[in-house]
Amino acid sequence: MGFYLFLRLGLLSARAFPFRRFSNLCARFGRLVGWLSPARAHVSANLLAIHAAGGRSAQAGDVFESYGRYWGETLALAARPERLKSLRFEVRGLEYLLEAQSRGPVCVLAGHTGNWDVLAHWLSREVPGIAIMVERLKPQRLYELFARIRGALGCRILAAEGGGRELYRHFMAGGHAALAADRVIGAGWREATLLGGRRRLPSAGMDLARRAGATLLPVFILRDGINFVIQVHPPLAENEDPVVAYAHSLECELTEAPEQWCVLYPLHDGAAEAQPALAARKAVAS
Repeated sequence: MGFYLFLRLGLLSARAFPFRRFSNLCARFGRLVGWLSPARAHVSANLLAIHAAGGRSAQAGDVFESYGRYWGETLALAARPERLKSLRFEVRGLEYLLEAQSRGPVCVLAGHTGNWDVLAHWLSREVPGIAIMVERLKPQRLYELFARIRGALGCRILAAEGGGRELYRHFMAGGHAALAADRVIGAGWREATLLGGRRRLPSAGMDLARRAGATLLPVFILRDGINFVIQVHPPLAENEDPVVAYAHSLECELTEAPEQWCVLYPLHDGAAEAQPALAARKAVAS
């Protein structure tokens, strides 16, 4: 209830402020909240691990500031969608995306870097008919509010939980999809080595996409001042475990801008038995 009301208030407030001022205010608020957050210890440990593995140095407050900025940007754009026209993008590796589209369905593997909702907007603009997989939040009205926010950014939404069959049919019909592959939601995960430790990464969507013949393409977004940089990586090799291959791409992004990875739980959560993706197998069988 509290988070739902917070978002509604944020949407109302975002209408009254210029885009940059509102995002800056939310960034400062995020840094302030970070001092009190119980997740601060996890974030600090993550940053130390990334730095030890060769990444740039950053502080926990930088992560919370980036997360606050994400909320400010997303709410400001959803409150007044005409602001989307003012966004500026630098795209690196666009040729990989264009080539993948020419061959058939594409499964974009993103992460919680920079502003992933802005990335979803860019993908919706550049890849006609792409579906964005999202977590089915509870209560239902919170999920519906998120769906409206992302719909205002031009995104077509598919719920990740229980959506394996729909996703598989979407690929088989020639459609494209994007999912955040750095966080496990529901069943279906495997471990991969990431920045000196083991991390669980979601496998169900990747396995479904591969069985449907879709090209798996890591794509990330980072901020560069007031602009956004979109990095399209080469497609994942068909003879390699997609979870392991995606982990390599994610590692490159985290070492480049660790403060823009908005994940507030431990980086290394592995050393456990992998959970099979039953939904994925059922979707293919049907």
